[in-house]
Amino acid sequence: MTVTAARRTMSARRSTARMAAVAALSAAALLGGGLTAQAATPARTTGAAVQLAPAGALATRCYYRVNASGGLLIRSGPGTNYSVVGSYANGSTILASASTTNGFRQVGTNRWVSAAYTVRITSYPCE
Repeated sequence: MTVTAARRTMSARRSTARMAAVAALSAAALLGGGLTAQAATPARTTGAAVQLAPAGALATRCYYRVNASGGLLIRSGPGTNYSVVGSYANGSTILASASTTNGFRQVGTNRWVSAAYTVRITSYPCE
């Protein structure tokens, strides 16, 4: 294969990948979802196919600031009886569900924080 033919083949592959990405973004926009760095279950690609996040993951999410001097624990479920799986430092900006369950906001799959220690950042729109 010549260098020119190889470049054409690579260009065609990149073009196909771009079209798949545009299709995924268009589908997400039509479904009302947003793509964020901290999405609960982001879209995953397998080759050229795109798997969209489940409908439950498209709930309204807003930006919050952590307001807990010792940091904010991340739990595996919406309650203090669930295990601690991580933490956020005081002052961190997080993307979490606008609604609460048992006083907790969901920040990811099996990831919850106490809503009492989150303050809504109104300068960012909810998604």
